[in-house]
This record gives sequence, C-alpha cells and structure tokens, in this order.
Amino acid sequence: MQTNAQTNDAYELFMGALDVSNRALEEVRDRPVVKKMVEMMEKQASGKKFGVAVYNGDASTPHDYFTVRVQNHHLQLASHGKDSPDIDWKVSMAYLRDINENPQAYIDNPLKIDFDWLKHRIQDGMS
Repeated sequence: MQTNAQTNDAYELFMGALDVSNRALEEVRDRPVVKKMVEMMEKQASGKKFGVAVYNGDASTPHDYFTVRVQNHHLQLASHGKDSPDIDWKVSMAYLRDINENPQAYIDNPLKIDFDWLKHRIQDGMS
C-alpha cells in the first residue's frame, strides 16, 4: 500500500533525477558517445509520453507512477500518476536516491544514467 510519505519522497526524488539527467544531457549533447542518442531522442520521441513505475525492492510491485515526455530537448514531467498506458521504465527508489545524493557523478559520467528504456523505445519507434 502506498503512503503519502512514499509518494512525496518518490516525487521529489524523481524530479531531482529528471533534473540531473537533463543537466547531464546538456553537458554532453555534442559528444559522439551520446550525440546519436540525443539526435534520435529529439527526432523520434519529441512530444511522446513514456510511463515510469517507481518501486522499492521488487520491480513487480511499484508504489508510484509518472509520465514523462521529451519536449524542447529535455525530459519533462507530463503527469504524476498512471497516465501512460505502457510502462517504459521501471526505476528503483535506491537508484533515484543515488542520483540525487551524487548528482555530479552522473553529470560527469552520463553513461551512468539509465537511458536504456529510452533507447529501446526510440528504436522500437524506428522499426
């Protein structure tokens, strides 16, 4: 059962993780390692919605949901709650805590950020 404390904590951590992810992408937007993914993200995913499920321990029992979209070259919150029909990214509270507690480590090394869900979704859209 979801508590208000879990929801508030998940929201704050998720928003912090989005901020760090966007800052990291901004830093490396033109580097060859990330440039192709960023270009594909901007072409294929702009305006599309992606469902996110947040869990504690067991990925099969999420306690909070978010919907994000790619807008103006950034990941943005579209809604809090289960708005998107499909879950594209299952993310743990431990990961969200880590990215919030160590933002510079993720900004300095954007490959640490879990963008696999986005890469798969973009590739699916191209097929």
